[in-house]
Amino acid sequence: MKRRKKKSRIYKLVSVGDTVLAPCARDVYRKAIVIDTHVKDETLVLRIEFDTGSVHFVSSALCYRIVNGIAIPLEKPKTRLQRFCIWVLRKFGLSEM
Repeated sequence: MKRRKKKSRIYKLVSVGDTVLAPCARDVYRKAIVIDTHVKDETLVLRIEFDTGSVHFVSSALCYRIVNGIAIPLEKPKTRLQRFCIWVLRKFGLSEM
């Protein structure tokens, strides 16, 4: 029997110009502005710019977005509250597919 590959949809919870929390050092996150997004090897990659002017490419699995005071990961939410927040964003069309 053939095994079917699981359909992997990449949800873009961020767009160009959004502010995210991105890692700048080990366990240190700072606000950054998203300049560009693209998909590489089925992973969403963000091109971000910190306030200092430095530009970096970061995987979206490492970044967080603040929605109503709650920091939710852009990929693979871990808690029920994070899953619920992402579900609400997708339900009301606030995230792209």
